Amino acid sequence: MFANSDYLILMPSLAMLALASVLILAWLIQRSQSFLLWQSCAYSLTALSLGAQSIFPLEVLNHYALVIGCFYLLGAWCLANSWAERWKVSAQRNAALIIAIVTLANLHYFSSIEQNVWARVSSFSIGSGLVLLLPILKVRAKKTSFDWLDRSLLWLSIIFTAYTFTRPVLIWLLGYTDLRSLPKSPYWLLTLMSVLSFSILFTVVMIFIAINEIICKLREERDHDALTKILNRRAFQEHAQKRLADRRLYPISVLSCDMDHFKRINDTWGHERGDQVLQLASATLQKNVREHDLVARFGGEEFVLLLIDTTLRDAELIALRIQRDLGSNNTVLPSGPKLTMSFGISPVTNPLQLEQAIKEADQLLYQAKNAGRDRVHVSGVTYPDIFIDSPRQPDAVAA
Repeated sequence: MFANSDYLILMPSLAMLALASVLILAWLIQRSQSFLLWQSCAYSLTALSLGAQSIFPLEVLNHYALVIGCFYLLGAWCLANSWAERWKVSAQRNAALIIAIVTLANLHYFSSIEQNVWARVSSFSIGSGLVLLLPILKVRAKKTSFDWLDRSLLWLSIIFTAYTFTRPVLIWLLGYTDLRSLPKSPYWLLTLMSVLSFSILFTVVMIFIAINEIICKLREERDHDALTKILNRRAFQEHAQKRLADRRLYPISVLSCDMDHFKRINDTWGHERGDQVLQLASATLQKNVREHDLVARFGGEEFVLLLIDTTLRDAELIALRIQRDLGSNNTVLPSGPKLTMSFGISPVTNPLQLEQAIKEADQLLYQAKNAGRDRVHVSGVTYPDIFIDSPRQPDAVAA
């Protein structure tokens, strides 16, 4: 039977198991966030190990030192893997396995061959600290840009890893030379409470990260077209206004473009093939613009581009390049006609003029359609009202 003091000393371990349950529940709600599952496993393994060290006498712990050491090291690796999953770096399993083997060999030696509790504690602290350090070194070498939540997780991880390394030093500084008294000592209670405190902090940070990731995912789904994965009309307007507010980004051009004969494609090859054409068109548009430019699907087969620091002449050259790349790609319709796209291009002079610029680009687009399709019509240029099959060359653009 356990004494009341045994139940009290088990409270931190039971609290860690409760935190593990919370993380498991969060993972079941959002399965894509696997770092929550790994952290839950780390808490469970560590809680079982701490509980065993809290209630069993030293003679029993000596007999099961390797088992408890395995639980601790596996818990450390699960925690390190949780960080690695979140930071998208390698947990370096091979290096962690080598560290674990060396650590367990030391634990076996100092528990079965030459009993030395001090050496055992030191070996375990160093081994666990090295396992935790592996993903931290990876992410520091990667120099990834983090938001404040991931920076908080990184610094908390560094502090906890440093604490793991320095545990034997703390034992020595506090004067516990006889480690047989540790399970009932104030130091052990301090150890339990510090590990529990770190667990609570990690849980809070990870839950906030999980919530933030869900919010970002919902925002991503709200802002992007489900089929082509590019911006939708609402998100385009929002992002465009932010860019138009910066006068350093001018000149800015807006391009309205539309797939030619798209209804014929759907009627002839089916809507599934039509969807593939739209995906190919959006990929071609994105490939030919820069990272800070905007590409959006406004509906159906119509797309709108906002090109930063781009004159009308440069915008037309980009449109012609898109036409060339799209027309030369026969992966979606290998036996069908060449895919073509018509463009209307208008300048944007200020944020309040965006809607007018898009409207003008749309009108130029329809002129290009009426003039024979597969054409680029630019604001300020007069085009003959005749049917022409071939695209106009860029040397006709006004300066």
